[in-house]
Amino acid sequence: METKLLLPNRYKRLGWIIFVPCLILTILSILQLTPALSFFDGEHILSQWTTIKVPEKGTLEALFDETSNDLAGEILMTLTAIGFFFVAFSRERTDDEWIMKVRLESLLWAFYVHLGAFLLSVWFSYSLAFYAVLSWNMLTAPLVFLARFHWIVYVKPYLEERRATV
Repeated sequence: METKLLLPNRYKRLGWIIFVPCLILTILSILQLTPALSFFDGEHILSQWTTIKVPEKGTLEALFDETSNDLAGEILMTLTAIGFFFVAFSRERTDDEWIMKVRLESLLWAFYVHLGAFLLSVWFSYSLAFYAVLSWNMLTAPLVFLARFHWIVYVKPYLEERRATV
């Protein structure tokens, strides 16, 4: 089945190279295990390269009084999203109707889980905890999609083949 909306297969490897380290750093940063990896606030190991001076909005004095803005969190989340995009929306080596069906079903599962987690967070988390839960919820759709798609396409056939030979 030919579709023009998918990237060539070679982008999948590039996507994994970008997605996995950025996802690990994003999770470590959200967990705030150590200040050196807290990319969303405070000093961290990349501060000297990701901090820029930007003028504040609103007043004329603000044009002359620059404050620093750390872009590490934004860069990390952008790279995570780009890596996910490359992995999820690249063709498989053999892209047939079954792969397209599994891709669509996995996207639906990811949307359902993401929406369910969002609704739970709306009703059961408040104030700043709500934003922390939303940060985690941002990762649910990509992770559920990739986990389900790769489970159905790669892991399940392997396990069934091993079970048949035993």
